[in-house]
Amino acid sequence: MIMFHNRETQAHDLSADGAYRAYLISRSQTPIAHHSNGVRWKRFCVAIRRVRNDIRSCFASIRMALVADKMQRARHELARVGMRHVETPAQQDRRRVS
Repeated sequence: MIMFHNRETQAHDLSADGAYRAYLISRSQTPIAHHSNGVRWKRFCVAIRRVRNDIRSCFASIRMALVADKMQRARHELARVGMRHVETPAQQDRRRVS
């Protein structure tokens, strides 16, 4: 709490004052509705980062699906002509397994 030290009084503690206590208990502070531009800018940067990460993950999943499809087509084509590719063993397609 607040302590005032001066020459007349050794230590006057305002927290012992009943009126001051009543004031502290009864006051109602208004909620802080104003945010600084720094807070707004940080929130905007977080939103942009989330959108960027979501777009990147979407493109990554599309790329993985395209690569898997291309590999499957290559395996089927090699199997059709009677050859088996050494580096890509025949794997079961996980996307179509129920």
